Amino acid sequence: MKFMRVNAPVYTQILEHLLNSRKIAAIKLLRKENKYGLKEAKQAVERLQDEQDPGSYPQSAKEGAKIVVGPVIKKLTLDFGEGDIEVDLETMQMVALMQMQKIGLDACGEILDLVATLQAFANGQKIGVVDA
Repeated sequence: MKFMRVNAPVYTQILEHLLNSRKIAAIKLLRKENKYGLKEAKQAVERLQDEQDPGSYPQSAKEGAKIVVGPVIKKLTLDFGEGDIEVDLETMQMVALMQMQKIGLDACGEILDLVATLQAFANGQKIGVVDA
């Protein structure tokens, strides 16, 4: 499933446009915020409409990206034993792999699992805790 992330005020504006039968304005706003093409934005807005009124746009409900609201993880502060470093998710992967000899294979694997979890969260997927 594809996701289009927007902030809460934009999501509210999109919903207001749809409530006022201004679908084109909702599509334009989504395109402006996310730099998506017309087709992708249209399908995402129609999917949102289908979520509110099931069956109204069944094709877009299957193909369109889900519009999600939430925080975006930009940077994290980590300490691999040599002091704090600020990283984004991609850099976090690279640093974990470069520090594998110092932190060990298990710790490196756990960090890579954490990155995958944070990326899933950033894509609007639900994440949970599994007690292993």
